[in-house]
Amino acid sequence: MTKPVACVLCAAALLGSAGAYADFQQAMQDYNAGRYDAAHGEFLALAELGDCSSQFNLGAMALKGQGGPRDSASGAGWLQAAAGNGCEQLVNKRLAALSAGMSSADASTAAAIVGHYGHEALRVQGVFDPDFSCADTLAPRVLSAPEPDYPQQAGQRQQALVITALTIGADGFARDPEVLLAVPEQRFAAAAIEAWLNSRFAPAMRNGHPVAYRLQTKQVFAVQGGGPLAQLEPLQQARSAAAAGDTQGEYLLGLAATFESSLGLTSARAAGMLLSAARAGGPQAQYWVGSQLRATAECHPRADGAIWLTHAAAGGDAAAEVLLSSELLRGTPTATQIAQARAALVQAAGSGSYYVRKHVVALLAASPLDELRDPHTALTLAQQLQGGEIQSDPEMFAAVAAAYASTGDFHAAVAQQQRAQQKALNLGWDTRALDAQLAAYRAGRPWRGDVFASP
Repeated sequence: MTKPVACVLCAAALLGSAGAYADFQQAMQDYNAGRYDAAHGEFLALAELGDCSSQFNLGAMALKGQGGPRDSASGAGWLQAAAGNGCEQLVNKRLAALSAGMSSADASTAAAIVGHYGHEALRVQGVFDPDFSCADTLAPRVLSAPEPDYPQQAGQRQQALVITALTIGADGFARDPEVLLAVPEQRFAAAAIEAWLNSRFAPAMRNGHPVAYRLQTKQVFAVQGGGPLAQLEPLQQARSAAAAGDTQGEYLLGLAATFESSLGLTSARAAGMLLSAARAGGPQAQYWVGSQLRATAECHPRADGAIWLTHAAAGGDAAAEVLLSSELLRGTPTATQIAQARAALVQAAGSGSYYVRKHVVALLAASPLDELRDPHTALTLAQQLQGGEIQSDPEMFAAVAAAYASTGDFHAAVAQQQRAQQKALNLGWDTRALDAQLAAYRAGRPWRGDVFASP
């Protein structure tokens, strides 16, 4: 869908790309108020997602020396990128006039911008036409899955839909559940998670070998006479909101329709709504696109989702903050990277997401990096997890145990780790990693390392 936006080189409004419209409005407000540095940064963020109107305006600002020195070479590069990303009519004849007088150095400067922000460059990075497939990998398939128990606390029985992301290990067991969507309410999530953790899968196969795979699944709570899921009030509201261009509505309806054909949207239309919401600045949709690309990055390493995840984290998506923090901490991080990761984790700690809290607890409690650990925050979150509705995940109890151990309460750590161990045994997991953690707590030592590591 195209939307009317303003530009700084034309008097009339233009039809721009379906970029981050709300952010574009803020950028234009800053520009019109003379806050050129702020506007430049906002246009640049949108340009990274292929918004040709923002790219055009960056070119205009470079030509006028606004938000930086006057630079005709950069101006030409931004106009070339804008033309390639859908603003050909806006660029019109200005680009030809600029290109005619450029030196070889200027042409190189312009080409560098196109090489990073042009359509082909952004396509390769997964900004345009992202490819979530992995041709050499056969996805997991369900071998057995118990029907979820209808949550007693849900009151009057009603239809419900829960979409979850799970890591299916090479052993065929589901781990690390993440609730992406639960309608009409979150209380159905715990029942869905328990059912999936007790399911069995044929693992993903790559080149004839089983491998871990991040899989998205749906769980429908059907009620006799309950009517189609499309009649659920949250989905009806999402449909109306999406029609009005609301990114949250597009995300919710697009994600639901990806898994539920009764909503009346084709898979292509549902995927288009998710991408539209991401391009329009919706942090949840940006995280979804970025995490999908990251999960299949081995098959297209240049399209690893980094752009989407960075934007999602900047927009306040806590799951994206956790994922990027984990990547900052890989290898031998610098002091700056550790500080950035710690700040992001503390920020993410305010999230209501079970998945986010579990990972924040594990990182702040058990990281080998002294500068990262925050025992107080870890324990506070761990106690919230203890009192939550999800009580079937062994990894949650392992994270809680690590938090108690980080504060020196090894008696509580042993008790929680024993619960993690017993739940894992009940599920059929290999418990050697959990056993090693328990041995440390019994010896009066905190655990340092990956709390969720598999043997």
